[in-house]
Amino acid sequence: MTHARLVEDTPTWKLTLLVLVTSISLFEFGYNTASISGVLLYIDAAEFDCSQQAICLMNSVQKGYVVSSCLFGACFGALMAGSLADRFGRRTVLLANNVFFILGPLGMAMAPTVHILAAARAIAGIGVGISSALVHVYIGENVPASRRGEQGAILVMMGTGGILVSTLASWLLQDDWRTVLGLAILPAMLQLVLGPLFMPESPAWLRMQQGRAQSSDHAAPLLHVDAMPRSSEREGGWMALVKAARTGQVTSALVVGLGLNILQQVSGINVVVYYGPKVLSMAGFPKEDLMLLSALLSAVQMMATLLLARLVDRLGRRPMSFVGLALMAVSLATLGAAFELPIEDSKWLAVWSLLIFRVAFSLSLGPLPYIITAEIFPLSCRASGVSLCWSVNWFSNCLVSMTFLPIMEVLHPSNTFFMYAVVSIITLIFVKFCVPETSGKTLDVGSPPRSRALSF
Repeated sequence: MTHARLVEDTPTWKLTLLVLVTSISLFEFGYNTASISGVLLYIDAAEFDCSQQAICLMNSVQKGYVVSSCLFGACFGALMAGSLADRFGRRTVLLANNVFFILGPLGMAMAPTVHILAAARAIAGIGVGISSALVHVYIGENVPASRRGEQGAILVMMGTGGILVSTLASWLLQDDWRTVLGLAILPAMLQLVLGPLFMPESPAWLRMQQGRAQSSDHAAPLLHVDAMPRSSEREGGWMALVKAARTGQVTSALVVGLGLNILQQVSGINVVVYYGPKVLSMAGFPKEDLMLLSALLSAVQMMATLLLARLVDRLGRRPMSFVGLALMAVSLATLGAAFELPIEDSKWLAVWSLLIFRVAFSLSLGPLPYIITAEIFPLSCRASGVSLCWSVNWFSNCLVSMTFLPIMEVLHPSNTFFMYAVVSIITLIFVKFCVPETSGKTLDVGSPPRSRALSF
């Protein structure tokens, strides 16, 4: 019986437990990246009288520095995730990653200065980067091909859940921002307890271990390894990616993976997440309503992701993406137009634009890079290929987050969002001509799926 057949035969309840426990990593991802949006309202001198506090951000450069510090750490986390996963195993690295999700939030909660706060966010960011690079690879190697898109969308929903919970925590705790940041240690501790019970090692990784594959206890009793690995699969690591790139084996995969991950960030999604309350404030909403509105936006985005989970494997990744990207472009253009109108007319137009944008993102660029990137690389360099793509993702995220406020000061909010709308149109064209459909394809093949429109 082949590995793919054994995965298909895995009981649904075991897959559900596996996905739920693993998704705690993405909940941490969402919580740690988004919690700063509510915190900014109480450490930003322009929004709150924090001059007597130890931490008070006085200008847009300081705000960008604190926001992007987590993303800078994520660049390094994603970059080293592949090598660590190939050496020690996907499961082992994901569980050990909780150390960053404990040390980082503790440091943020106790930070005496802006620089210590930024450094602690960078530590948490390392965990964020590792989670982003490994979770979908790990799940993709453990669930049936027929359900991979559904499970991938559920994982993205858990990331959105982290954003939602962080926003609600900021709304409930208000100026007690240190507690908001410190609460992130709780999910990490939960996964450390449950992970060893419900997370087996990836059978694909076990395949790469040759002599250890048949005797490993990590995969039993959930999954089994069907065969000894080929030498190319056993090699793994960055050298496997370099060799595959030299021979042209992963050229199309790198173009698709890097392209999707860059475009996801320059579309402006994390501007909406990190600076969402700031955008709503500029639109004219009072401070006491900002976090509640942001929480409602996250809740609707979660429901949209649940819809995606039901449809993505039936309709395919590409059709869903076309609809979502078109709506993203329209909503961003509408948001830009809202800042040209009188405040009373623009407030609710801005809210509806943000709502449609986040729902549309959940149908397209939200899950697409996660799912596709984990599917298009061959086993021998899958972890390192995804690691590279997600390191570039976080680097792009960092640049966008650092430059958003200065760009908005130069271009004006309306022109800034018009610019992001153009990026969505460019992304739609890229998906149309470059991104392959991977629904239902197994991950046991030795080469990545290729697009009919993109060949090298």
